[in-house]
Amino acid sequence: MISSNYQDVLRGRYQQLPDVRSKVVRIFLSSTFSDTMGERDSLIENVFPKLKSYCREKYGLEFQYADMRWGIPTESNNNHSETETCLKETELCQKYSVATNFVVLLGHRYGSRPTPATIRASLFEQLYSIICSDINDKDDAQLLSQWYQLDTNCIPAVYILRPISSMLPKILSPDTNEVKRAEKEWKKINTRIRTRLRQAATKCLEQQQIQENEYDDFFVSVTEKEIINGILSVPNANERTLCFLRKFEDIHEHLSDNKASKYIDLKYLNDGTPIVDDEVEKLLNRLKYTRIPNVLQSKNIYKYKIHWTSKGINRDDHSQHIEQFNNDFYNAIQQQIDQCVQSRIIPISDPLHHEILEHAIECKTYVAKFHGRTDILNSVS
Repeated sequence: MISSNYQDVLRGRYQQLPDVRSKVVRIFLSSTFSDTMGERDSLIENVFPKLKSYCREKYGLEFQYADMRWGIPTESNNNHSETETCLKETELCQKYSVATNFVVLLGHRYGSRPTPATIRASLFEQLYSIICSDINDKDDAQLLSQWYQLDTNCIPAVYILRPISSMLPKILSPDTNEVKRAEKEWKKINTRIRTRLRQAATKCLEQQQIQENEYDDFFVSVTEKEIINGILSVPNANERTLCFLRKFEDIHEHLSDNKASKYIDLKYLNDGTPIVDDEVEKLLNRLKYTRIPNVLQSKNIYKYKIHWTSKGINRDDHSQHIEQFNNDFYNAIQQQIDQCVQSRIIPISDPLHHEILEHAIECKTYVAKFHGRTDILNSVS
């Protein structure tokens, strides 16, 4: 008996076409780096090989994972494209993975919050005007004009943060000492720029001149931007994404431990006493306890509570946690693979059916890239 799906494909009416005929399960692993090393290393050693075997043996699929911890090119740091690189990778995983495409691991760290590499021109000019209006900020206004360059090739126009080497060429020097001095200088400049932009963005928000999402762009971390791309803004998040939250129940009592700063965001009082960075903690808690649960069902969110040790996460003190995490990760991914593959992959034994489906997918790809020039056509009609 011919199925309705088969008939729809032959008639050109099949609506659930994939973007590509992929045979890959590709997962973007999102998290901060220093505090999740124990879990990540265990996944690589114990879980990913099993998932590779499972995908290959049961479905003939290739299992891949994208872990940005293993290196973003130096050039990306120089031209401030680290965030863009990460977000593009999340999109590639979404495009090519036939099942799970995004997994986030979160502890007590929120992640780096870089200065925006691009700012919409009209917004930048608003911020610049606010900074210029403060007589004490004249030097910082000049700094902004030096480091941000208008790019009218973009539509709408944007201001782009110049590559570090364009202003501090010694950052690419073969001399290590020169590089360190240039990096130190850039760190000072970057802090000044980021601070002034955040202050100006806060004023704009208070005066209702910008939207909250535009304001957030100056404050949220790369990790949160990945989560926005990977979970919060996708329609099928509960089918293809997972979240793992790990909490040290007593880390606040051990902020002076040598390794504490690798596991929780801290700032320091004048006397050197470490305290929790309350601004960052507020953003992290909003992400963990409001934004993610508003999108993901509870079955997609795994929570762990463990005790702090002076060595941080390690296999001696936290072997039970790591084993439980490994099992949960494997079982959750396996379940999503089974559900997605069985519901989305159409078994094709008929060559005609296969060829028509390939043509339909290719047609969908070309149509998505087509942009008609109705303005020109209207002007000559």
